[in-house]
Amino acid sequence: MIKLNVWGGAGEHGRSAYLLSGSNVRLLLDCGVKKEGTGQYPLIEPEIVPQLDAVFLSHAHEDHSVAIPLLYKMGYQGEVWTTRETRAQLRTYFANWRRFVERMGEELPYDEADEQAIRYRYLEDEVVSLTWFEPIPEVKVMWGRSGHLAGSVWFGVEMEGKRIFYSGDYTSESMLLQADCPAEAFSQANMIRENLLFDTPSSERWDAEELIAINSGQKAGELIASQDRISVASEASPRTLVSTETLMKQENFTSNGADGAGRANLTDVAEVSSVGLVDLAIVDAAYGTDQDTQADKLEQLERAIRQTIARCGKVLLPMPVVGRGQEILLWAQQQFPTVPIVVEQGLVDGMKQLMHVPYWLREQGAHVTGSPLQDEIDFFLTGRGWDLPTTTLEREQLLNQHAASLWFIPDGMMQSSLARWYYSQLSDSEENLILLTGHVAHGTFADKLLQVPDNYGACEVRKIRYKVHQGWKDVERMMLGIPARHTVLVHAERAETDRLKEGLLKNSPSPGTVIHSLSAGDELYV
Repeated sequence: MIKLNVWGGAGEHGRSAYLLSGSNVRLLLDCGVKKEGTGQYPLIEPEIVPQLDAVFLSHAHEDHSVAIPLLYKMGYQGEVWTTRETRAQLRTYFANWRRFVERMGEELPYDEADEQAIRYRYLEDEVVSLTWFEPIPEVKVMWGRSGHLAGSVWFGVEMEGKRIFYSGDYTSESMLLQADCPAEAFSQANMIRENLLFDTPSSERWDAEELIAINSGQKAGELIASQDRISVASEASPRTLVSTETLMKQENFTSNGADGAGRANLTDVAEVSSVGLVDLAIVDAAYGTDQDTQADKLEQLERAIRQTIARCGKVLLPMPVVGRGQEILLWAQQQFPTVPIVVEQGLVDGMKQLMHVPYWLREQGAHVTGSPLQDEIDFFLTGRGWDLPTTTLEREQLLNQHAASLWFIPDGMMQSSLARWYYSQLSDSEENLILLTGHVAHGTFADKLLQVPDNYGACEVRKIRYKVHQGWKDVERMMLGIPARHTVLVHAERAETDRLKEGLLKNSPSPGTVIHSLSAGDELYV
């Protein structure tokens, strides 16, 4: 039996950290922070950290990565498995997080020496993508490109007779980045697995007796099982879920708490299948019940920009230094060839970075027509068709020179002094638009503009999401492609994850799976 401890990332956006524990092995998938308030860290159990056998890092974004030095502060002695491109990006993310914490008047819970202590192992140096290998004894791992960021990956894990899929942050709809299909990879691996197990009695293929329970406010201690219900003799702690292979009646059941605190309704739980590509899938569902495709989002973006351009307004597009900024830049250059475009240096550097990592790129960009993708990026970097200001004076001159125009700046949360300066220049005019295209953390300046724009200026503020994660239809496809006995939906607020779970169960995307909507601190036994 494998236990999943959610140290963060489920029921919330941020601080992704998922602990997998077997009888002999403990693995950690990601270890990030939540950029709210002064910063929130995963619910790490310090006594577990020295016992970790390995850490697997899906990508460099701070909500997946920058709590890793804290592990070394707490005594972790092992290695961090990731890609070379992710390692290169981490220097910037660690530095940015340090500045953020200092700006909030706080101190990091770890030292620079803990950052330097990280021992990296590079996935692509060990094995090509979509190939199983053994990073540590008794554990097999497979990785593939996830389409979210250059260097970002998903993982397959085999440990102690169980198979786990971790999507990391995943999208198949990036305009620039390649995504390897995990369903194809697991299907091929499963054919080999089935051949090996063909002569094995079914009673030996899975654990003889696994149980399913939602045990709010309890931690599993001694399990006492009957045919249709269980009791858990335990101590108070986060919620624990224990999976079952036995089909259970669709009725309420209760843990041994006299007040019925452990009560759960099984009518929303699908029957557990004894056949699946994986035993546990941890699936990026950051966009919850949103069913739009990337084409839908681009149509909405184009409409909003054209409306602003028609009234001779300026559009400010705050972007992360690497990621969706480069994609929307190339798209905008083709969609609005006659509209002046101004780009800050950080986003240009991100474009240059893409040219050095062709392995992570599509051969031909989606929604970007014309030449091969590397030629499109190379053409952009010649500097034709856009302006690059380097001083405040140059920025002021361009603001006066251009009426209807597009302005691409670093910092999607608009926390930096540069982003604030741009806002101060545009905020007095109703014709202008601040267009936010990604996640906005609670309490950031971008969030405040969305919530109460009139408190800060007269310009319009809108959020139109560009897809770098999965929504409803994407999750549905992933569940159909990778049928799992248990699927955990992550990366969105709990209420939205609950709504998505309800919708998925009604449509039964993968008959036989149990869908879990969890929170930080919860446990799941598989």
